[in-house]
Amino acid sequence: MDINSAPTVLIVEDDPVGIASLDGILGDACELVISQSLAEARRLLSSEVDLILLDLYLPDGSGLDFLCELKSAEAYGSVPVICISASDQTGDIEKAFQHGATDYVLKPFNKTILSAKVSTFIDLKRKTDLLAAAALTDPLTGIGNRRLFDQQLDLEWRRARRQNSPIGLVLIDLDNFKQINDQYGHAQGDLCLQNLAKAMSSSFARAGEIVARLGGDEFTAIIPGADLHSTVAAANHLAQAMKTQCQGCERYKKNCPAFTISVGCSADQPSSSSGAAELIKTADKHLYEAKEDGGRDCVRPLL
Repeated sequence: MDINSAPTVLIVEDDPVGIASLDGILGDACELVISQSLAEARRLLSSEVDLILLDLYLPDGSGLDFLCELKSAEAYGSVPVICISASDQTGDIEKAFQHGATDYVLKPFNKTILSAKVSTFIDLKRKTDLLAAAALTDPLTGIGNRRLFDQQLDLEWRRARRQNSPIGLVLIDLDNFKQINDQYGHAQGDLCLQNLAKAMSSSFARAGEIVARLGGDEFTAIIPGADLHSTVAAANHLAQAMKTQCQGCERYKKNCPAFTISVGCSADQPSSSSGAAELIKTADKHLYEAKEDGGRDCVRPLL
């Protein structure tokens, strides 16, 4: 997310006069997405929306009901919603806040007040989003951290169980990492970790795939929908990519120590009698086998 990009505001309003007024007030500063019904608003909702301006009375339903939907949805619960209405009745205002409204603005709009409120709430949301993202990101490599892995594995495991689909897991260790730090220094060791993270982000780039650094030189990738054969194939692709990358470092004498990795894979079909812990345990077992075999871009199990 670019905190300096033009914010996206979803306007849920059926009155042409109100829409024109909002466009005149916010159109130069914001990317406006206009919906004149709740059904259309549901279709236009996306992760790009920074703020919602919601009329209380729409032709196909109550804005308050839609507000409840938003606040109960994990993806949109943190999006600020300003209710817009011509009603200054205390009951309407109270209901809006009881249902989770961030603020309540009366029609006709006061340009100064509305602009200030929209700007303030968008700025707060974007800064909150950045803090939340930072809490799930490994600062050295820029990929997910252990916290993100734990959250996503639990989420994907439950999703795979509902959809009756498999899930694959890859555990990765950088071989002889202590020796690299001792011989080349910690700055070069960090560069190796960053290069591995970059290669993982490229190798596991399909929608839904998650890469993370668990700590030290331990990394992982979650592959939703992958059986064991597909998981091992993806791991072998990563190992080959790392081998090619490190050969290039040696050939062109780049300031990057060559290294290899050990990889353990597992996959499972979630059920009521199985858990994600078993998936991790199996992948860790195969990682140990790969290290016992000497590492050197070794992937286990062999298929």
